[in-house]
Amino acid sequence: MIHAAQNIVQSADAIIARMYLSMFRERNAVIGLLFHALFRNDQEFKQNRIDPLQRTTVAQLRSVIEYYLDHDYQFISPDDLAAGLAPGRNYVQLTFDDGYFNNLLALPILQEYKVPATFFISTDNVRLNKCFWWDVHYRERSAAGATARQIYKEAVALKRLKTEQIETKLLQQFGTRALLPRGDIDRPMNPAELRALASSPRVFIGNHTANHAILTNYDDAGMRDQLTRAQRAITEMTGKTPTAIAYPNGTCDARVIQACRDIGLTLGYTTRPVKIDIAGSDLMNLGRFAPNAASPINTQSHTYRSDISIYRSLRTFYLQLFRSGISA
Repeated sequence: MIHAAQNIVQSADAIIARMYLSMFRERNAVIGLLFHALFRNDQEFKQNRIDPLQRTTVAQLRSVIEYYLDHDYQFISPDDLAAGLAPGRNYVQLTFDDGYFNNLLALPILQEYKVPATFFISTDNVRLNKCFWWDVHYRERSAAGATARQIYKEAVALKRLKTEQIETKLLQQFGTRALLPRGDIDRPMNPAELRALASSPRVFIGNHTANHAILTNYDDAGMRDQLTRAQRAITEMTGKTPTAIAYPNGTCDARVIQACRDIGLTLGYTTRPVKIDIAGSDLMNLGRFAPNAASPINTQSHTYRSDISIYRSLRTFYLQLFRSGISA
């Protein structure tokens, strides 16, 4: 039901985008793209090891890059954005959240096309070889026969807790080994792999908190601990200190933003599906679109260019409900 409704809205947006872009010139802006896990092919995805809400294959990533290059977009890094962009043209930024091992599959493509990407890392998962909690929940509940709708609603409810509380519940429900990866598909990078990735001139490393913490669920001390531990761990593992953060679940408020600024972070990325204005954007509250395999990848890329979108309006409304505690 969820995917069916999304498909209907996305199909309508695709029609709107075709009409809009045939009649109007798109607004010059930055399109931020958000990826999570990266699969070699569809067969690997069908092993059903991780939460399928966002998934991309290597071929689809390649198609996204080629699409925007073909439409005269310039790929940029966080440093480019922070320094200020020249007006009068369009830009795109690739980002990957969490720190999955399979993100290493992106590196040859970045090198081939000479484009940068930013990888936002949850450092406890990398240091401790710990699965991301939503994958454990999906894997175990799916194996028990729960429907996609049930799993989704349960995950939304869990997001109201601190990560440590979520992991405790999962260990109690599914056993003491529940957080251990089952293979390369669901595991994070290890410190050596992260260090090798970060050594590429095409790669920028960002903060995604120590424990993928939805920061608005934490008090001031807990929130700052999550931020500073991740900052310190990334510096120790890679020799680079992040200047950008992707807020886990895209959730932030004024208190979170100030804490990020206090430790030297100058760019903050949400999951709001909106373009980034070249001039005048709040650099601590930047939007990103999340491509996935639920519909043709080039159609999605085309839709993001349109300045009118039903999905964006609905998604923004949903996020407002979630953050205000109304959403179920």
